[in-house]
Amino acid sequence: MHTIPLARDCMGPWFATLRPDMQIFDAIKVLESKHAAGAPVLDADGVLLGILTEKDCLRVISNSAYEDMTPGTVSDYMSTPKATVTTEMDLFAVARKFLSTNYAVLTVMENDIPVGRISRQDMLRGIQQMQREAARDKVKEVHDIDTEAKPRSITDFQELAARLLPSQLAVVMRERLHR
Repeated sequence: MHTIPLARDCMGPWFATLRPDMQIFDAIKVLESKHAAGAPVLDADGVLLGILTEKDCLRVISNSAYEDMTPGTVSDYMSTPKATVTTEMDLFAVARKFLSTNYAVLTVMENDIPVGRISRQDMLRGIQQMQREAARDKVKEVHDIDTEAKPRSITDFQELAARLLPSQLAVVMRERLHR
């Protein structure tokens, strides 16, 4: 039986983290230089305070329509983290989170500390991993059934003998004798 990947199996590191007192234009420069859609805002102890996304940064230009391009800090523009996942959530639970939000990236938490991020692309890789494992399991299942019905080598027979109960092994042996 294949295992369902967990968030920790599919997550990646944040490309950048930000501080709440950082100037917003410096934060925009960090996001742009890292090609990041967003970054967590952490206090000095690494506690998640918020998320600064590209969309949050667009409020800078919106605000400048009414004022000069007045600099502010990240804390003036960041969003409250509304959706996070834990490292132990399986891909099905993480998918439900993605489907219930508009976020393309979610913060992965462990013991209330952000330890990474998981994106929709990471989820696609997780789905492919599940599919590959399911295909491998199917091939193994077919091989096991074939091996049980007619072991082709001493190795097959030894593997069969190790897996089966004595009564099951007796049935296989009787079938071999009657062929």
